[in-house]
Amino acid sequence: MLEELEKDYGFTYPTLYKQLYKDGMLDWGEFGEGWLDKVYPSIKTAPPLLLYANDLEIMPLTTVDEEMDGGLLFADPIHRFVPFAVSGAGDWFAFYFNLQQGDDVPIVQVFHDANEACILAKNLQDFIFLQMLEAVTDLVPEYPSLIEHGNMKENCHNFLRTHAPYLTPKQAKIIAAVYETGSLTNTALHEIVETEMSFEWLDSSFPYQVRE
Repeated sequence: MLEELEKDYGFTYPTLYKQLYKDGMLDWGEFGEGWLDKVYPSIKTAPPLLLYANDLEIMPLTTVDEEMDGGLLFADPIHRFVPFAVSGAGDWFAFYFNLQQGDDVPIVQVFHDANEACILAKNLQDFIFLQMLEAVTDLVPEYPSLIEHGNMKENCHNFLRTHAPYLTPKQAKIIAAVYETGSLTNTALHEIVETEMSFEWLDSSFPYQVRE
């Protein structure tokens, strides 16, 4: 399926994403009513890609094909996006091929209800690192996230175990230390981002549609 998308739309996925696909890490099971009770128990011991990320769902490749075939974003001659995940509000997380080709393709969030895209990480590896940190940042007991569902310490352990192969050793070590404490403040998160995710265009935003 990856090869078909690359051929049909004329781009090349980063090597890391291809490895995640090969390893079966892109499959969250079938979404729909009852997912938490019926599907989640079968995948929580070996969490697929970013299962515990905040407000993010991996987009099935069939959906990626449908979105790109619709020409809503990828066909723009100025900005070339390839979505791979979506937020609950319908905003896309996507590879942004304008700045870089190869394995260091930046990750952006493309807002569906505003003419704005924000650069979140210089590549997929850094994006995974960031999302794993944000999963335990400023947790609110009144509104528990998925990683707090059941045994949080066990969830954190499984999350890191399946994702460590796709991180640098230093990133995995940082996450292990954070998960050992069980939480991270927003201030501490920003300090880690500034130190470990340096990137010229990090957090910069831009309009992605030309409006006449």
